[in-house]
Amino acid sequence: MRLDSLQPAEGSHRKHVRVGRGIGSGLGKTCGRGIKGAGARKSAHKRPGFEGGQMPMKIRLPKFGFWSKKATETASVTLNDLNRVEGDVIDLEALQKARLVTKKIKYVKVVLSRIPDFNKKVTVKGLGVTAAAKAAIEAAGGSVEIADYITAAAERLGASKKRTAAKAKARIDKVLKEGIKKPAKKARTEKPAK
Repeated sequence: MRLDSLQPAEGSHRKHVRVGRGIGSGLGKTCGRGIKGAGARKSAHKRPGFEGGQMPMKIRLPKFGFWSKKATETASVTLNDLNRVEGDVIDLEALQKARLVTKKIKYVKVVLSRIPDFNKKVTVKGLGVTAAAKAAIEAAGGSVEIADYITAAAERLGASKKRTAAKAKARIDKVLKEGIKKPAKKARTEKPAK
């Protein structure tokens, strides 16, 4: 191989298109930009979704719902699936070992199966459990330890309700003590004689 024999791979370098070189080339005069307007200018950079000034589609369409960030980290496991878990203690690590949930999952909820077939004595730790699933686990002789994040959420909700009730009570007490005060009427000023 010699240095003068080196050349780029076929198709890696496209031939430069020469515009504005006569009407016979097909790209003369307007150089493929059409006639007048924003697209014919030097800096015709329109943002994605721009529709020429009219109301764009993203604003015309109705908005509803939201994207939950927690949804990608949350999974549900049926009660019958717990039969596949080895050991007496079922937590997030045990579910990951049994390949019932992936490693990116942080929150798991155990739900009742349509046709329950669970009679294993287990202890469920650090997981969310529905009321029906909890009753089925306890009926089989097992126990459920409520997850810390569920307890913390319940405490936050209780504290929020207490604050709301205290504010409402304070408003009512203030009205009962001071009475309902109507704003004072403005004094009518006589119009100057013409």
